[in-house]
Amino acid sequence: GGKDSRLLATTLRARARRGDLNFTCALIHLDQHQPGFARAEFNAALARLGFDCTVISRDTWSVVEAQLRPGQIPCALCGRMRRGILNRWCAEHGFNKLALGHHLDDAVETFLLNLLYGRRLDPLKPATPARDLPVTTIRPLLLVEEARIVAWTQRHGLAPIACPVCDGYPDSRRRDLKALIDGLRALQPDVHASVREALYGR
Repeated sequence: GGKDSRLLATTLRARARRGDLNFTCALIHLDQHQPGFARAEFNAALARLGFDCTVISRDTWSVVEAQLRPGQIPCALCGRMRRGILNRWCAEHGFNKLALGHHLDDAVETFLLNLLYGRRLDPLKPATPARDLPVTTIRPLLLVEEARIVAWTQRHGLAPIACPVCDGYPDSRRRDLKALIDGLRALQPDVHASVREALYGR
């Protein structure tokens, strides 16, 4: 339902229809039963874009909520469970790639978070094989700046559907990091391009 997923789905569907690459594209959505998720708006957006989407229903939110410690942000645990379910669905249905909508801003923030707080150089990778399944996660939008995705969304009159849980758990580290990156732009206006070339060579 997010802007990144919508652009990714639109792009992959268009590329599959061109026929110059031999691949089958399926759109899947994992309903994790988060309270307050705008399902009606999500279904309306699918209909508007003409997407045929398989919805997987798993109540992972109850599991995540039970394991949360006071003050802990659920996004990392929720994301790990989501990727595991999606990887398994792909393997069971004969798909060997799982495409996710991470963009360049995600890559820059993740790299700096890992550097400053995790004490390791661990950027988002364009392709990451699963450990126990014949599925590789790919990130086709990894070199695309978020601003371009926002512009595409606005140009097509699409209102992103945010995760209601994430909005209720502000990530202070990521918020502070965004402020740091904004400050770096005073020194290097094209900071995202500089980090992109450092991480990915282009």
